[in-house]
Amino acid sequence: MAAIPADTDLVHFNGWYDAETNHRALYTLHGYVLNTPREGLNWSFVSASHARNHNRGAFVYNGFPVDNYRLADKKTDRLLFLGGIARAGKGLDRAVDLAKKFQFDLDVAGGARWKLLGRTRTRGLFFKSLSSRFNFAGTVDGDEKLRLLGEAKAFLNPIAWDEPFGMAPVEAMLCGTPVLTTRRGALPETVDADTGRFFDTDEEFEAGLNDIGGMSAKRCRDSVSDRFPIAKTAKGYLDLYARILEGELLS
Repeated sequence: MAAIPADTDLVHFNGWYDAETNHRALYTLHGYVLNTPREGLNWSFVSASHARNHNRGAFVYNGFPVDNYRLADKKTDRLLFLGGIARAGKGLDRAVDLAKKFQFDLDVAGGARWKLLGRTRTRGLFFKSLSSRFNFAGTVDGDEKLRLLGEAKAFLNPIAWDEPFGMAPVEAMLCGTPVLTTRRGALPETVDADTGRFFDTDEEFEAGLNDIGGMSAKRCRDSVSDRFPIAKTAKGYLDLYARILEGELLS
């Protein structure tokens, strides 16, 4: 706290902690904590569902530099899973099972295959994924990440936890790729009729997979470009700053 200048009007903390300060402050939570954030502090969250799950109301959606994302020159018939592959809630096991049942090829990114051996519940998945149907791209970024996001037929996101926001699905939509996802967490807030389909059952997945073939890549990109530009996020936080400086305690 000693690094904060004495004449600072407001401090914005981002993280899992609620550090003490003598300045007015905003605390943005990006993940989940077991206990509701302490009363008497100004907390904000990254989606409406994220705020509700912590019994609060203030939130600002994450924003993106939309011009850094682009439509691909071509589309493939492959689907893409991009997420923490060793985290059960991200749903890679479900993605692998769907690929086998519906016979589509799947690119997997978000960590090396050997990470599946790190937890007992994913060891079986390691061996199930040893097939030419699956391509493990490992950890990706930059042009390779944009290529995978843009060329995929769909972004497969079968999450089994309450995602606070879901950065990768929105990045896929910015590249013109529709999302096939469950209704958990913030996904009903970020995915609309122009950007994807929801599923819980295999039958719903099959219907969604058939639907996405007729979806417009440009309309998909335009929808999220309008809703989640970084400028809108900046304005959202500036509005919260003003409310705090006027004496309001965010609830």
